[in-house]
Amino acid sequence: MLTQTPANEDYFFIPKARNSPIKQSFSLVQGLPEKLKIFRIAGSKYWQVRFFNHGKYIAKSLKTTEKREAELLAQHFYADLKMRGVVNERGVLPVLDEMSAYIENQRLLHDLIQEVLATEQERLCRDEITLGSFLMTKGRLEGLVFDFLKTCTLRQIKTETMEAFVSFLTEKKLAPPTIVGYIALMRKLLRLLLRKELIDKHPLFPKIKSPPNSRGAFTVTEYRAILRRAKTLRGVAFTNWGDGKRPWIKKKYQQMPESMNALIRFMVYTFVRPGDIRQLKNKHVEVVKGSFNYLRLTLPEVKRHKAPMVSLPSAVGIYERVLQRQKEQGFGLPDDYVFFPEERNRRLMLDIIGWLFNWILKELDLKQGPHGTERTLYSLRHTAITFRLIYGGNIDLLTLARNARTSVEMIEKFYASTLSAEMNIALLHGKR
Repeated sequence: MLTQTPANEDYFFIPKARNSPIKQSFSLVQGLPEKLKIFRIAGSKYWQVRFFNHGKYIAKSLKTTEKREAELLAQHFYADLKMRGVVNERGVLPVLDEMSAYIENQRLLHDLIQEVLATEQERLCRDEITLGSFLMTKGRLEGLVFDFLKTCTLRQIKTETMEAFVSFLTEKKLAPPTIVGYIALMRKLLRLLLRKELIDKHPLFPKIKSPPNSRGAFTVTEYRAILRRAKTLRGVAFTNWGDGKRPWIKKKYQQMPESMNALIRFMVYTFVRPGDIRQLKNKHVEVVKGSFNYLRLTLPEVKRHKAPMVSLPSAVGIYERVLQRQKEQGFGLPDDYVFFPEERNRRLMLDIIGWLFNWILKELDLKQGPHGTERTLYSLRHTAITFRLIYGGNIDLLTLARNARTSVEMIEKFYASTLSAEMNIALLHGKR
């Protein structure tokens, strides 16, 4: 005689759809409203939580297979809903007016951000800021600034709110200079709130100390060692890629090029930035010979600076030899780039130069300075300015700053900050 299993076992209730809840898994969590339940679905091994609010479910995966842990995570989920204003402190659904106020607050925040961005867009059109600055402002306002303020009542912003904002940014592990930049954007929003009479006074911000981030100049001894190593590595292929790592450098650049030594010296004798090397063409360089021999570099605008730069005398010979080698290779026209003219992807070219320079630094164990500062290709510009401060006679900071396309304040803050009394001992011991 055949017997049949009664069709009331749990496995007969497993739904066909992967995202459908398993009815038998629904459970209440002690201390939480009945409209919040934890459950499981057919297509996942993890527990889920959902809360019924204003005719729809707010759901989330709890990423755990343990029911007890799921109950604890559900309590955190509910606490987060309360913090965001979805439910009030009594644990019941907020009235429609409260929810409307919450939504209206977010709309106001969105409109304020768009108004600030419209002002920045006008500054961009007037050429007061660069496109990069505008895009960075847009990303920050629509990113972390919005994420923080969306849970705040804009009409009730106080000094404590701004302190919490700085703590919020600190938890994101942002550097002090970056936090200072975010504070500047928050000030713009607050000034707009004040102008619209949505707040009574401008709240105070905590003070953030941003120590100078020197890019680590090289000493004369280190600089000479770098030049010597760039020469000895000429034609040598790099092989130390590490286990399981594939080289991203083009094969023709996997060995040290002959022009690397000239590029390093050119940067030190001309004060240029790595970004200048990327876009430097022969038409930007004029050789001047007379009472003084130098290169006049009329580079494209960078960081709001347009004035020509003047090189040291040694740069003339370096450029003439580079230009002669270019012509031997079929380049050397006004629109040809001075360094690596065969590489049309100039952003990639800059990455390649940076990688080659790091290769030299690691060979000499000079990647980090004596105080742990990371050295990069930009350190050559730092070295150029520092050498002028030490060995440039009675050169004044204004002349040096204008020629290097920077400001006196930047030189004092970042470049002169690494100087010591011993470096200028001749001036210190000098007599009238």
